[in-house]
Amino acid sequence: MEQKHKARGEPHYYSDRLIKKLSGIRSASTTIVVAPSGCGKTTAVRDFLEAELPQSTPVYWFTATDEQPAACFLRFANSIGRIDGRAGQRLANIGLPNAATIGEACDALRSIECRHEAFLVADNFQYLLAALSPSFFAALMEHGGEGLHVVVVAQMLKRKMLSVVASRGVLQINAGDLRLNADDIGRYYSQAGVRIAQKDAEDIARNTGGWIIAVYLQLRAFRETGTFSDTSGILALMEHLVWDALTEAQQTFLLRLSPFEMITVQQACILGGCETLPEYALNALQNPFIRHEPVERRYELHSILTQLLIHKRAERGGAFERECLLRAGDFCRDGGKISEALGFYAQIKDYERMLSLDFSHLLLENIGAAPFTELALDIAQNCPADIKRRHLLSMLRVAWALLIAWRNESFDALMGELRKMLDAEDGEDSGLLGEWTLLSSFKSFPRLGEMTATLTKAAALFKGKDSRVILPEAPWCFGDYSQFAEFHICKGEADREADELETYVALYSRMTGGHGSGADVLFRAELAYYRGETGEAEILAYKALFLAESKQQSIIQLSAARLLAEIAQIRADTAGWRSAISSMERAASYASQNTFVVRSVLDTVRGLLLAELQVPADMAEWLKKGEFSGKLLLTPMVNNALYVHLLYLLIQGEFAQLIGVAQAVPPEVGRKTVFAEILVSLLLAVGYLAVGERAKSASYLRHAAELAMPDGLVYLFASLAELLGGLADELIVKEYPELYETYLRIKEGFGEGKAKLARDLSPEDLPEALTAREREVALLAARGLRNGEIAQKLNVTDSTVRTHLRTAFQKLDVDRRTKLAEKLKNFEDIPPSIF
Repeated sequence: MEQKHKARGEPHYYSDRLIKKLSGIRSASTTIVVAPSGCGKTTAVRDFLEAELPQSTPVYWFTATDEQPAACFLRFANSIGRIDGRAGQRLANIGLPNAATIGEACDALRSIECRHEAFLVADNFQYLLAALSPSFFAALMEHGGEGLHVVVVAQMLKRKMLSVVASRGVLQINAGDLRLNADDIGRYYSQAGVRIAQKDAEDIARNTGGWIIAVYLQLRAFRETGTFSDTSGILALMEHLVWDALTEAQQTFLLRLSPFEMITVQQACILGGCETLPEYALNALQNPFIRHEPVERRYELHSILTQLLIHKRAERGGAFERECLLRAGDFCRDGGKISEALGFYAQIKDYERMLSLDFSHLLLENIGAAPFTELALDIAQNCPADIKRRHLLSMLRVAWALLIAWRNESFDALMGELRKMLDAEDGEDSGLLGEWTLLSSFKSFPRLGEMTATLTKAAALFKGKDSRVILPEAPWCFGDYSQFAEFHICKGEADREADELETYVALYSRMTGGHGSGADVLFRAELAYYRGETGEAEILAYKALFLAESKQQSIIQLSAARLLAEIAQIRADTAGWRSAISSMERAASYASQNTFVVRSVLDTVRGLLLAELQVPADMAEWLKKGEFSGKLLLTPMVNNALYVHLLYLLIQGEFAQLIGVAQAVPPEVGRKTVFAEILVSLLLAVGYLAVGERAKSASYLRHAAELAMPDGLVYLFASLAELLGGLADELIVKEYPELYETYLRIKEGFGEGKAKLARDLSPEDLPEALTAREREVALLAARGLRNGEIAQKLNVTDSTVRTHLRTAFQKLDVDRRTKLAEKLKNFEDIPPSIF
């Protein structure tokens, strides 16, 4: 690659050190290019590939944008499909990976087959990485294609992603490699036909920070004025040299495009209000800061140019900016991009257009950079009453969004307003009134008797039709996976509550397309389990699992599977435990429920099971650290996550912190229901005993028993018996002798089962970092099978075997098969870790 490369008549200069770095792309399996906007990273990669590769070498260029992550991921999967159709289709079928499908997605990347030399460039990849886990990024860097070179171009990487890069030893090109020093600037200008003094070069380097875009703009300024700009602001330079050179018609045209980073010719015509692009518009697009993609027939605006256009758009005044964003919103609406349309309308507070959209599937999504809840609050508080009245169904959906987010005061206020509007309507729509009545039943949550009474009124108004507000994919119970924790609110009344929940779910589920299916059965399963009736609990858990799965009720399905895993733990049933985990994975895989709620609940349930086995290493970091505020969790989810965090502190021996956090739990959380108060009291009993406060421990234990024993909830005490140092035994024998036999049976089974299951699932000497398939390949290789024999045995390609072996060698820190055999020889009969 030469130091000078022509593009649109302008020289692109690259320093010797950058050329040396870029030359490594040809031999590197993966290259990571990370630098801020304006450093010229994309142009450098593109110029290198165009200059250095034979024309026959395929280059697949994927550019991520600030769009819905699921849509962006699908485009990425299609790009992979152009290289390896099978791997691309696997990724497309998986969709945006969640906690349950991330392993399969990583396996798909590592299975990519590419025998010829090819390049995949993932540009602006920070947009997609924000929605992906570090393990996916690692798998992309470890892709299986022998001839494939992956080049990731991003403006920034989060700390965890940077750690992944550092641990993989891939080729890295950063801002320091891309910046120009004074000597570089002197040579660059000389090649462009402009000779400058060394002092001028040093001044330019200092003022521009060596950013190529700023250096280029200074070059433009010198050509036009004969002097260098005394400002270091890139936007100011671009305004003077690029913006001011445009005609007013060209400026207006580009401002109409400014809401988008990428545009097609058809899109530009619609936004510009013309059937075909006039010559002035085509000339405006011939800009060094607008890249044309002839294959995909689209234009990409440089991010710094976009910043300038947004600034200039605002200068034109509110009316013009409104018109631009309105056109952008209408374009997205007409193209079926409801989320994007909603985001544009929200910026200009066009409530009429917002409420005309069907946003019922977006209540848990981000609209732009903010959660839908914030938009719902704005609509509820600021939308004019006459517009609300014209869109009552949409307003009921807004109310539901507020309820999901536990914005109870705002929900109550809006519901009062909507009821007056419904009452004032001539020819009252009984369906809308039914929706209002259905929503109003949640004012009594979780008092099931009162809720059911209100539901009966709603059912008469629905006349057999399904709700258009509460849809089956909504998170049941606002993300709370434990029905017992949510609905057991009176001590000694668990059986009556089970009957009430059964009546409630039968009525509610019929009105909502199956929402909540299996919740009542799961409550009875949990009740049986906490009473030590594991046989009955298992049957009911399977029933709940079936009912939930038939209606894709992820939250209930996850909890039923969790209960089956806990039963398997007591029985030391490794196969049963694994089967339960598979059910959890299915629960999180439904496309309609692949939301932050389900992913976070899966993290929490998984963390709970790991904590019970006392193997916390693989728990989600946010659960370990108790970082709940930044995750937009629904309120019941925070309660569950807090309990898992307390368990983590317990098994880490952080007893003082455990006590402090537990005591800081507000009453509306720690005493929200009887069951919640029992759990917090038991953990405080354990904590105080550990710090030598035996009397306080006994007091909390006794309080928990007073709440639990009227319903026979002896399991909780037996599971913590080892940590309660005989206090639980003494209490049960003395005050609840009729439960002692059950208590003793659970206590003995829990300890033995937990120990055996922990050994089977994560033996200390087994390298847990291997995936199931990597370990399978490694074991066969350790037994002496050749790659071809392994491939035939596992029904995969030789390339896939080589990929898995290479990864296994890296993870186990070995360099030959003989060492691999030595590393694995003691573990051939132990199943791999499910996690």
